[in-house]
Amino acid sequence: MREAFPDFRAEIGWQTVESDLVTTYKVYYGTHLGPLLGVAPTGRAIHFETVDAFRVRDGKLTDYWGVANLLGLVTQLGGVPPPG
Repeated sequence: MREAFPDFRAEIGWQTVESDLVTTYKVYYGTHLGPLLGVAPTGRAIHFETVDAFRVRDGKLTDYWGVANLLGLVTQLGGVPPPG
């Protein structure tokens, strides 16, 4: 991601803790200046959402689950046509 988006950054929308699970909603931002998923650099500003969940036991991350809106990202880069 850093090669494709040298200015890659995240903004945390919210984060919750319940028992031993930490869940975070983030929006990532960057400028497409390197190849990504077969798409040549476009110079376009992008953003995409993610939700990550971690299990923490004894101060260590033991499990991870995550989803990212990569279809939205590739659509912004012109790698696939927009829906509809």
